[in-house]
Amino acid sequence: MPENLELRKVIKVLKKYGIIFITGKGRHPKFYDLETKKSYPVKSHGKKTTILSYALNDLIEKFGLPADIFENK
Repeated sequence: MPENLELRKVIKVLKKYGIIFITGKGRHPKFYDLETKKSYPVKSHGKKTTILSYALNDLIEKFGLPADIFENK
């Protein structure tokens, strides 16, 4: 299970996999994959917001990412 990470670090890691961070158009910003058209909303109060480990696991499952993507970041 990955440890909690700041949003800015999560954005940087996911960008390498083609998943972008979109703000606007709704209540919460979201991560969006342009190829599969899948999205995952996150609660955010700035780039230093902590993303909890359960949300990181959900991101891994939703977008089919490697299990160790958030290790040592």
